[in-house]
Formats: sequence, C-alpha cells, structure tokens
Amino acid sequence: MTRDVKLCDAHLRTSVLLLGRSGLWLLRGMALALLLFSQPFLAQSPGALSEAELLSALRSFKSEIDEMQKQLSTSPLSQQTTRRALRYEDYSALYASWSGRIQERYVALNSYYEQVNRVYRANAHSKLYLDARRAYVDAKASFDALSATLDQCAKPEDLRAPTIVVTDGRLNTHLTKMVSTVNTETKPAVDISQADELRYIGKFDAVELYLLVHGATACYVMYGLHERKVDADGQVIDEVDSRVVFSRAFIANTVQSFTPQDHLDHVLKLDLTPVQAQIETWRFITESLARAKSYARGD
Repeated sequence: MTRDVKLCDAHLRTSVLLLGRSGLWLLRGMALALLLFSQPFLAQSPGALSEAELLSALRSFKSEIDEMQKQLSTSPLSQQTTRRALRYEDYSALYASWSGRIQERYVALNSYYEQVNRVYRANAHSKLYLDARRAYVDAKASFDALSATLDQCAKPEDLRAPTIVVTDGRLNTHLTKMVSTVNTETKPAVDISQADELRYIGKFDAVELYLLVHGATACYVMYGLHERKVDADGQVIDEVDSRVVFSRAFIANTVQSFTPQDHLDHVLKLDLTPVQAQIETWRFITESLARAKSYARGD
C-alpha cells in the first residue's frame, strides 16, 4: 500500500472515530445552532475547485480553524471561571453552537479530502499534488486539535447533578436556632465570587442548600429560611428570611464524595452565620445561587 493510500485510509478511520465519539452532540448542535443564528451552521461543501484554488482554499481553511481554536480556548466552554457566569441553558446552547460549527468544518474538510484524492488519481507525482497533500495534512492536524479541545470541554449533561427534597424539619430547626443566637455578619465564610465550584445540593424544609468550594476550603450556603410568626390578627404565618446563611468553613476534600443526605447530616453539625450584605452584594450572591441551581436535575 502506498503512502498516499495510507493517508486516505487514516483520514477515513479518523472520521469514523470522530463521529462515533461526538456524533450525538454534533447532531444536536446543528439543530440548536439554527435557532441561535440567522445564518445556519449547516455544512456547506466548498464545491469543485480548480487545482490552483484547492491549495489556496486548504491554507485558508487551516487559518480559519486556527482562529476557531483560539476562540474556543478562551470561551466559557474551556474556562471554568467564566462558565460559572452562565446558566445551564446558556451553557448548553453555547456547547451546541460550537458542536454545529465544528461539524460544518468537518464536512468541508471531508470535501477537501475528496478533491485532494482526485488530484492524486490524476497525477500522484505532480508538485501540485504534493503541495496540496501537505496543506491538507496541516489543515487536518489543526481540525483534529480543535475537535480534541471541544472533547475536553464538559458536556452539558455531565454538569447536571441530581438533587433531593427533604421535609423532615431538621435543617430549618437548626437554622432558626443558630440564626437567633449569633450576631449578623457581613463577611461570608468563603467569598462566593472566588468560588471554584458552587453546587446546588437540594431543598431541605424549603431551604436551598449549596456547596461552595474555593481551593482547599469549602462551606455551605443556605437560602430560604422560614420563620413562623403571629401577625397582628393572631394568625400564624410563615415568613421567608431574606438573609443568606453561610456555614463555618471546612476542608473541601472531606465532602466531595458526599450524597445529598450526607451533606444534610454534615451541615447540621456546623455553626451557621447569616450574612446581611448590601443590596448589590446580596443580589450577586442570589444570582450566583440561581445559576448553580440551573445545573441541578431531579431524578
């Protein structure tokens, strides 16, 4: 088998592997991308090119792929810090649009391959073929790197975590007792803006429980404390405390493998402090919690 035929076979094998590993997400991406952009990311063949045009087109294609690699490497898909600023729906749509774009370029690359193979069949020893083959190999290497970068990005479904709902009264009782016996502070145990991870654990007695991790340190964040009060007419009413409650900080590694029930048992052993922040800080905290909650799923 000649070296050129081996090149063709290697391309086909890579193509099969690419579609087998990422085909589902790429197909979903193509469909969702139609909704996101006025110009759809449907694969467009470069069409039949002259031999001179083919070499120029392959070099332009490589430049385009290299630019896409730069964009993807700095996008929220690749940057965990900026990803936290996106809700699940936004992250999922962004992932789908990139999947569609890369699928589009894969189809174009496959068309270039067919045209390079056409030149090979016409004259396998011509300088034009050797130059086109080299340009194709360079373009394909860039495309493979771009595809690998997307593969390293977290798939939306992989970021979704199951949550539970518990109504045994223990967390709300613990919160009520602790909040009534401590002074309100304005500084959280861990700065939520510096979080490496902010995960929604579940709802316990209408209280939303989150795990906040920064480096080797973690704490719990809670929102939705209900206090039972008697109004002026003697009616018993439940009021939601607008404060956000942070637990005492602890070593993050001790809870990384916990189930939601384990997290509940753990937070009941910790001291809790309500945070009465200024409106801008409070709004930032609650918006961060809402984004984290969007990645949760109910099983």
